[in-house]
Amino acid sequence: MLRLGVITPLANEEAGIDEWMRRVLAQLGETDGVFCVLDNVSKDRTREKVAEWAQRDRRVTLVWAPENRCVVDAYFRGYRAAFDAGAEWILEMDGGLSHLPEEIPAFIAAMQNGAEFAAGSRFIQGGGYSGQWSRYLVSRGGTALTNLMLGTRMADMTSGFECFSRRAMAEVLARGVRSKAHFFQTEIRFMLHSWRWVEVPIHYTNPSKRLGSASVKEAFRILGQLRRESKQKKFGAAK
Repeated sequence: MLRLGVITPLANEEAGIDEWMRRVLAQLGETDGVFCVLDNVSKDRTREKVAEWAQRDRRVTLVWAPENRCVVDAYFRGYRAAFDAGAEWILEMDGGLSHLPEEIPAFIAAMQNGAEFAAGSRFIQGGGYSGQWSRYLVSRGGTALTNLMLGTRMADMTSGFECFSRRAMAEVLARGVRSKAHFFQTEIRFMLHSWRWVEVPIHYTNPSKRLGSASVKEAFRILGQLRRESKQKKFGAAK
């Protein structure tokens, strides 16, 4: 039985994958595992390095998914791999050390205390952000707008460092998301906002990648759809 499955989509992380893997594995027990998802976006030796780790440590699994068409496909491929392996809890995080492996135990503690969804938050006490000011404003503004429009209550609605119970992950896999970009994290948080959730403070280092206009437009479009559907459900329930 797998207790915790850590899933991480990877691209071109050859230079830092060894440090990342050492630091993640140091936080895990013998009944935990790491699922590294790679596809054709990876052009360097990241895949080979992960394969070497998998040979040395049975907790490491290389998930090769050339069928992926976007970042969301990569995450869901990882979710499914950990779920199919029987993981009791499934934690997603970035592979470039923008998320700190040393914060994994806080998520484990939250799940042990009964949470079905532990959401990493940069904007609660104990959390922090380092990076471009513009990206900080986008995350802060996106959180405020989402909470206003959808009635959610999380301090951070856009983070991608989060942990799911097996039951919560089954819900995510069954319902899926619409976004093909990083707004899918917000979709998931909205999906689970009525479950037993808790926010876990995290420290995030922005890799300074520019947020594309297409991603922003998609986020506004889907946010509008979710608001309309939410209002329709409330209206229908009130009849």
